[in-house]
Amino acid sequence: MSLKVKFLLIVSVLLVASSATIFILNRETFLSDKRSYVYANALERIDGLSQNFDQEFTTSFERIRSALQLFDAATQQFPPQVKALANNQKWGDISIFVAQEGFPLRLMDALGTQISTSEAVSQRLTSLKENELLVENDIQFPDKITVLFRQGPFRVYANLNFPFFKNLQSRNEVALYLARNGQWWFPQPSDTGFNAITPRLKEIFQQNSSGVKDVDINNRRYLMSFKRLSQLDVYVFEVFDKKSIFSVVDSVMNKTLLASLVILVIGLIAMFLSIDGLTQNLLRLANAMSEFSKNGSAKPLKISNNDEIGQMAGVFNSMQSKIEGLLRQTQEKARMQAELETAKEVQTTLLPKMKVETDSYSLKGYYHPASECGGDLWFHNCVEDKIFIFIGDATGHGVPAALITAATRSILSLTVDEQIWSPGKTLGRINQVLCDIAKGEKMMTAFAATMDLKTGKITYANASHEPPLLLPLSEEGRKFKKSDITLLGDVNGKRLGHEKATVYEEVTVDFKLGQTLFAYTDGLTDAQNDKGEQFGERTVFKMAADASTKGSQRSVHDQIAKRIIEFTQEIEQPDDITFLSLHLRES
Repeated sequence: MSLKVKFLLIVSVLLVASSATIFILNRETFLSDKRSYVYANALERIDGLSQNFDQEFTTSFERIRSALQLFDAATQQFPPQVKALANNQKWGDISIFVAQEGFPLRLMDALGTQISTSEAVSQRLTSLKENELLVENDIQFPDKITVLFRQGPFRVYANLNFPFFKNLQSRNEVALYLARNGQWWFPQPSDTGFNAITPRLKEIFQQNSSGVKDVDINNRRYLMSFKRLSQLDVYVFEVFDKKSIFSVVDSVMNKTLLASLVILVIGLIAMFLSIDGLTQNLLRLANAMSEFSKNGSAKPLKISNNDEIGQMAGVFNSMQSKIEGLLRQTQEKARMQAELETAKEVQTTLLPKMKVETDSYSLKGYYHPASECGGDLWFHNCVEDKIFIFIGDATGHGVPAALITAATRSILSLTVDEQIWSPGKTLGRINQVLCDIAKGEKMMTAFAATMDLKTGKITYANASHEPPLLLPLSEEGRKFKKSDITLLGDVNGKRLGHEKATVYEEVTVDFKLGQTLFAYTDGLTDAQNDKGEQFGERTVFKMAADASTKGSQRSVHDQIAKRIIEFTQEIEQPDDITFLSLHLRES
């Protein structure tokens, strides 16, 4: 008997014996484990939904607390930034009332749409105890919850966006029972006769707040998992047909056995057909390695098999070619690095002077790219009585972003030649060109403004860029806060290169002597130190407020530049860092 036949017989007997033994021993164990898994998984699914509900409910209630914290009691209104934040994040409708003894309930302000209140709702708001929270929902409006809350003299009446139940309904997997108003909702279509057994379900819910139960429905056995969401007194539950579940398990086991047998037979046939090729290829590989060890080189092996032997032959054949390839890659990287350095030098020439000082104003800029070629750009054009400034941030950084900034810089040069001082027109012209050349794949956020020194007015337009800061004039003995700083964000258009027909509106505001404008890209606030901490918007606002308090608005640019250098310590940054400041000197 040949070695090949002996090898095939031994392998065949071992494979058949081991497969049969493993299947017989593990069948019952698998079925038992499957039963335990089904029960545990049923409760786990419901617990997972409960955890998601708790997270969404906590987030929604935190919006109520945030609204109260950000409500300006002095003006009895929400700041515009808060309203914009609530609208962008789709908080819902939140109304703030004040209740004073001897006076009727009075509406102060609202986020979103003002909610009309009936006399009954007003009475409920008035009668709330301190920190008392009432939450209600209706199955007819699954994406909303109604909240009544009291904190001090303030009462909150809100219809919050709460998509949890709507998402559950869209998934059509679990059923709902609203205990407070007796409402039911079941997945559609349903073949388990839910409507007929709601009294039985109520009994189960009254006895337990969560769990897994076996339930008889129309002489059939079902597995029910449920959980009470205590905040709203809502029960989430699922019902499974036990017979269907375990019949699938039996079917899977039988199919697995059949598939194993088929694979075993095919494997034995394939092994018999390939054993000769396997031994021959091993011998060829051994001979080639022996030749390589003696002469330092060998003829390439032509083994087309995709198994381990073929892979070893491929590794052997690629050894010398990889060395040559590495040398070529090294040369190519050196060439590309040299080209990037050249591109960096060219891009640097596109930036304006970093500092312009006159008797009337001081204009400064800061630029630090994240790679050889950056995607940020700032620009200025100064004449006797007018100053035009521009700051932009192209999508990403590197060579593609640098091409966008180069095109933008060319357009700005044309606007200077044509004496175009309108920020809105300038952004519109850049937008049209970027739409043509980038086709919507690359865009840019930007802010442009024109300062008229004669009138003391500044006109600006914005294309989805971070609103610049306008520092207030110093007042003796006053300490300024973030809220005292004006944000030039009254207009905000689409990003440049997004839509060709976009028209960028302009706004004109006072710019008094002694004030400072500070504009920046998001690379400043996103800058990181060696601990992974971000520089942050809070730091920028605090330094601006401190400068206004100390009367050092003029030096806020240098202070932030020094601080960002110390913060980053030449660590590689995720984005380009650019900012500029314009300070009007007092005569």
